[in-house]
Amino acid sequence: MPRIRTLPGLARRPAATLTVVAALALGACGGGGDDAPDGGSGGPTPSASIEALAGDWVQKGCVKTGGQSFKKMLRARVTGANTLDYSEGVLSFGGNGCEGASVLAGPSKLGTVSFDRSEASGGLAAHWGVFRTVTGTRFGAIWTLRSPPLLCLLGDEIPSIQPSLSAVSASLGTVPTDNCFVR
Repeated sequence: MPRIRTLPGLARRPAATLTVVAALALGACGGGGDDAPDGGSGGPTPSASIEALAGDWVQKGCVKTGGQSFKKMLRARVTGANTLDYSEGVLSFGGNGCEGASVLAGPSKLGTVSFDRSEASGGLAAHWGVFRTVTGTRFGAIWTLRSPPLLCLLGDEIPSIQPSLSAVSASLGTVPTDNCFVR
């Protein structure tokens, strides 16, 4: 994992703009991939506990622009039995291959996620819930874990239009693994 340095005082303001721009670019980028929804690992089933979601995650894919490259960084901090704080930042790299030392802009808290239920089976764990942004907007959300640890976030409706593990697995089949996160 790349070494992460934080930005000093005044450098954070322009970095916040870069964070927003890079986050939008990273969210819009694809990456393709024909990986199976469980990563094709056949490994052990990920945990249905939200504790398994906690920690820092880095986007698997790399966004390259000119002589720089970027990756999203996600931080999940468990704050209750079924709730976590959700923050994101952006790692900036000097070259265009997301390699070497990086500079971290953020992370900034985007909101909280309250999970209604969790299930795990066959190399996939899904956590259904509601994401509340810092401005109070609510969205349905499904946080998934695949083997080996790969965190993928899915949008949903309230109530869920993906109420089963098989529906979530089918949705994950359309998400490029480069848009997911690794430890």
